[in-house]
Amino acid sequence: MKFLKIASVIYVLLFTNITVNAGDIIESKVEHKDKQYFVTLEVVINADSQQVFRLLTDYENLTSLSDSIKESRLIYSLSDNDHRVQVKTKACVTFFCKTINQIQDVEELPGMVIITTSLPEKSDVEYAHARWKISAEDDFTRISYNSDLKPSFWIPPVIGPPLIERTLRNEALAVINGLESLVQQR
Repeated sequence: MKFLKIASVIYVLLFTNITVNAGDIIESKVEHKDKQYFVTLEVVINADSQQVFRLLTDYENLTSLSDSIKESRLIYSLSDNDHRVQVKTKACVTFFCKTINQIQDVEELPGMVIITTSLPEKSDVEYAHARWKISAEDDFTRISYNSDLKPSFWIPPVIGPPLIERTLRNEALAVINGLESLVQQR
């Protein structure tokens, strides 16, 4: 009986969908290979692309994008387009929660592209790299997001990777939903 309860909880966590209101999802994929996670997300949202870009580069206020972002701050800027940023997020997978600190070098490239690279010696990840591409599409904004991440902390085998994949996907979608909501409030 206890096994059936545990099995049903695992099934619900792994195979049920969480409703997401972030525009139209074109692609949403998370893969796990050799303790590394790869996230691909492409959405079209009802928001102005310039405002979306400004929100993603407002490093002192990234907490407004998602409840899981607990702290963000600009450490320093080397130029108008090169920054060092600290972001602390609280990630929960079932009953296991961890605050993840990342010190990131952020590059703002032409064409509304943002590249982030975490510094492993100052972060809770062995490796983390992300690329945001924001583009105007009629009255909407297309957001293409790709990241790969290798946590530096232990993740339980077998059940851990699928739950982490789900958490990463849902968090990325939550940020997209937060962007759309913030733009519409302004």
